[in-house]
Amino acid sequence: SEYLNRFHRHRIVFKDLHNECFFREDEPPQNGECYKMLAPEVKSKKAWFFFGDSQMGKYFNALDYPYIITSKKETDDLRCGFLDYVHLPRSEEWVYPQYNQGPAKFGRKNHFCSDVASAGNRRFESDSTEGSNFMELLTVDFASDVEQQTRYTNTTQETATLHVANQLQLRGLTYEDSVCVVNVGLHDQKLCESKSDSHCLVIYVTNVKVYLNLLYNVCGSIIWLSTTPVRDTHNPNYPQRNDRMEIMNEKIREVLAKFDNGYFVDVWERALGNTFVDNAHFTQDFYDNVAGLFSSLM
Repeated sequence: SEYLNRFHRHRIVFKDLHNECFFREDEPPQNGECYKMLAPEVKSKKAWFFFGDSQMGKYFNALDYPYIITSKKETDDLRCGFLDYVHLPRSEEWVYPQYNQGPAKFGRKNHFCSDVASAGNRRFESDSTEGSNFMELLTVDFASDVEQQTRYTNTTQETATLHVANQLQLRGLTYEDSVCVVNVGLHDQKLCESKSDSHCLVIYVTNVKVYLNLLYNVCGSIIWLSTTPVRDTHNPNYPQRNDRMEIMNEKIREVLAKFDNGYFVDVWERALGNTFVDNAHFTQDFYDNVAGLFSSLM
């Protein structure tokens, strides 16, 4: 939209052979390959944004923020409070998604609400004489969805990007001051119903490319956390399948290699070694370990 065009950033396209790392827990974060890859680019940046579903929410909640928190903001309604939180007006008419977009369940029947139930949106901020540092969680549960439509934007991904741009401008910051930690994938597989695996994969990769191109304009660095495995990979009650998600992860790894500010953090093997508490989530030590990496970079 015209509101997002204000933040257009010239792209430098190249392939960096070292834009990915494998996260391991058997070493302090500062000794690991992920820290060594990311620190030169993102260490002590002022603005950290986390985009995702309940999985990203658990990473965010486990962060040990290194600054004294002087103010915080949280959404009043975890599922339906996104637009109130970002102070953007709802579209006059909620337009239903196309075949390749979410929402697929709750958000489809409850307009301006998210499919995901337990992520929410929140921001923690630290004000000092040197300016503001903050970290923020935004619920984005698909690579493309129309859950959060506004008068200015058509998709949640556009709305989230506009919000990031507004927050940076409000504080006199630019994309160079921001880091975006991103994942989608678990909920996108709801869109695979009645589609072949190859068609489902094309939809996902195409949507992620559009999403990343939006974020590119407001994120100094984009850190993609790999989608994690599920426990019941052949349960007909769940749409997720581990063999498909491994291919999804590999495709996004290839996509990110074409972004000069893109980094892929692979947590798949680390997650496999952890204990599940339900089909998609793990015991708290997994989230503490991954969050420790980002806490050490803030």
